[in-house]
Amino acid sequence: MVKKSWEQLHSDCLKLIDEFGSYRPDVVCPCMLGGLISAAIIAKTLGISDVRPIDIERKGDERRLAYDVHGSLKGKKVLILEDDLPTGKGPAVIKRLFEQRGSEVKIGALYVTPEGAKVADFFVEEMPQLPDYPWKKHHAGDRLRG
Repeated sequence: MVKKSWEQLHSDCLKLIDEFGSYRPDVVCPCMLGGLISAAIIAKTLGISDVRPIDIERKGDERRLAYDVHGSLKGKKVLILEDDLPTGKGPAVIKRLFEQRGSEVKIGALYVTPEGAKVADFFVEEMPQLPDYPWKKHHAGDRLRG
């Protein structure tokens, strides 16, 4: 398994920004907990002060928003951000929800599997198996809030 260091995380956040091209979000919505660290780096680098964390629950194939944003996102460019996307199912569900609320939504992740790459608008590296991180333990299976 590939291991990623703190230094690689920071470097890969800057590479992800390069992938945005001319796109600049108004709001960054990091998925807890994995997206929080990269969101802090990306938001600070781009001068974005509007960061609104979200949380996605999963049970089997079902995904739902467990922790919603505060305030309206209507008319805003929103970046849903993850550290990795094994499948991208959760962010895809949230993208549709936020679009229904009137936002323009993109999905970004540092690392994706081939399946996750199909969902991501921006990513740094596609890999068959997601890396091991110093900032979180790997978790597979259901994740329910509460």
